[in-house]
Amino acid sequence: MRRWAVPENSNNQVRKASKAVGKGTGTSEELESAREVLSNYRLAHAYPLNAVTVTVRQNALIVNANAIVAQRHKRMPTILDKLERHPNMSVTTMQDLGGCRVVFETVDEVDDLVALLQDLPRSRNRVKKVYDYLRGEPGPRDSGYRGVHLVYEYGASKAEYHGLQIELQVRTLLQHAWATAVETMDLFSGSELKYGKGEPDVLRYFVLVASLMAFEEGTAPVPGAEASEADLLAELRGLEHRLGIVDRLQGYASIVGVHATSDRRNALTLELHRRKRNLTVTVHETLAEAQARLTELEALDDDDLDAVLVNIARISQLREAYPNYYADTGRFTEFVISRLGTRAA
Repeated sequence: MRRWAVPENSNNQVRKASKAVGKGTGTSEELESAREVLSNYRLAHAYPLNAVTVTVRQNALIVNANAIVAQRHKRMPTILDKLERHPNMSVTTMQDLGGCRVVFETVDEVDDLVALLQDLPRSRNRVKKVYDYLRGEPGPRDSGYRGVHLVYEYGASKAEYHGLQIELQVRTLLQHAWATAVETMDLFSGSELKYGKGEPDVLRYFVLVASLMAFEEGTAPVPGAEASEADLLAELRGLEHRLGIVDRLQGYASIVGVHATSDRRNALTLELHRRKRNLTVTVHETLAEAQARLTELEALDDDDLDAVLVNIARISQLREAYPNYYADTGRFTEFVISRLGTRAA
């Protein structure tokens, strides 16, 4: 079996398939064919993603030898959902079909890596765009999301992948903790806080915590939550009393088992059954085997199943890189508890 998938369709064919799926036009056979086109296009990002991750990892470890570096493909159900929400969109414009993530301890380390990666004159995989969600351009998102994203365009030795884009996310531990808590709430409750959808009070809760974390790190506050720390804490205390978010997150964590203790490099598939709160981690000998398993799981079209492929240098870092799959929201809840001064005021 060939290790790396290659694009089998022209960009024009991919755009047509995107619109067919987004608008739901065509017979069931035509729609299935369109989904296969999109699946191949997504999997074709594996080689560029691996190439970019090698460069990113080398430089991240220069900044901090304990940096957490991992990579993953955007899930097919997520792609299909986005196309349905934006029927005129094409996956060729999605910058995060292949994603790499680095987590550091401090904002200074985030800045150091970004500076290093932007100043690699011999790299043929160029940084096309930088999105600074910490400060000025564009600044923290209204949802509370913070971090720095770099969009790469592959242009190295394999011409068949030229032009494919890879997204790098660089975060601090606090920023990662916030994003993890939001994704955990979405995974276990079926909400869509990540996309700004859900209970207004819950959305507000996460905005307040994000701004308090920004105060902690000395970066820009979240739009709409620019009051003093004292005022933000007072509002957060009232919401925690009514919503019990800390208890919810700790409840999710208590029912998910512990996995991944080896230090081998591996490709893995993670299968989370939401209702049963059951997580299965499967280690595969090759990336091709992992891709085949992911395709098999996605073909089940099970709304209760959340499946993802992860390729990581040290499997023991899996929990740190993708903690939402383990409901590992300890750093987030510890931050809230420390700020409020009580466990659940």
